[in-house]
Amino acid sequence: MSSETQQETTDDERLYDLLSEVWHADTQATNPRTREFLEAGQELLHSGLARDPDEQPAPRGGRSRAPFDELLAWVSRRRVVDQARRRHPQGENGEPSESAYRYRWRTQTGYLRDLVVYALRPRMASPEETEKAARVLFQEESLDKAIDRIAYDEVLSLNKDKAFRLQMVFQAILSDDDHVANALRRIDETNFEAWKTFYKQALDHLGMKLRPDVNLDDFAYALQAAGEGVVFRSLLPVKSDCIPAARAIDHKNKTSRPLALIAMSLLVAFADPGDGKCLREAVRELATPAQDPG
Repeated sequence: MSSETQQETTDDERLYDLLSEVWHADTQATNPRTREFLEAGQELLHSGLARDPDEQPAPRGGRSRAPFDELLAWVSRRRVVDQARRRHPQGENGEPSESAYRYRWRTQTGYLRDLVVYALRPRMASPEETEKAARVLFQEESLDKAIDRIAYDEVLSLNKDKAFRLQMVFQAILSDDDHVANALRRIDETNFEAWKTFYKQALDHLGMKLRPDVNLDDFAYALQAAGEGVVFRSLLPVKSDCIPAARAIDHKNKTSRPLALIAMSLLVAFADPGDGKCLREAVRELATPAQDPG
């Protein structure tokens, strides 16, 4: 079996596990037409919720009571079918039809629930940025410059990632839905584990140990939260008079100043300089007046 065929088989297995609302899922979940409808809806999501600042918003439809319909009313059955027809005007199985759509999803809310998870699936894969970060760290002689570049690459990559933009929207609005919450948790765990592995490699490479009251989980989650916050900020269009401290992405200096500063600060705070003190103890001493030797 070729590597391409193996990849297709793996993708089909993942798709079968992800979709819960398709009727006759054992055969229809991996059917090419099912994927066509989901791809069409994903394009509508990208244009409506994850578009670039210079893209025009997609027109939206009316309102309804269901949470998914309330947020995604403009991703209607008709629009999805029309988009699928534009993408595949005449495929091997004929033109995508509304009857084929209805055969797979009996309710529009069911389709939207599957669509949200489908659109998030790229974020469920282990991030490639960790491999790039390792190369930068091991090749860059200056640690601060390495942190600058790693922060820049990560923020820039996620800034361009439409799936990340959708993740932020869905996390803010639809996380009370169990189906969506499970997908969001899966994304969080996958990214956490990948970056945690990188941080372990980095600390070992640098010969650093953490203070006794913090561990690698603390360090990884703190940086993950900081990174997501900076990337979220980077989605806001930058004004020409924006001060350097507010620039989430600095193309000229190849850094993300906010994230790089946070990463450096956390590293200095978490790393044991050899005194064996707890982080909290070190912080308390910052606010303790120095004793007058006289």
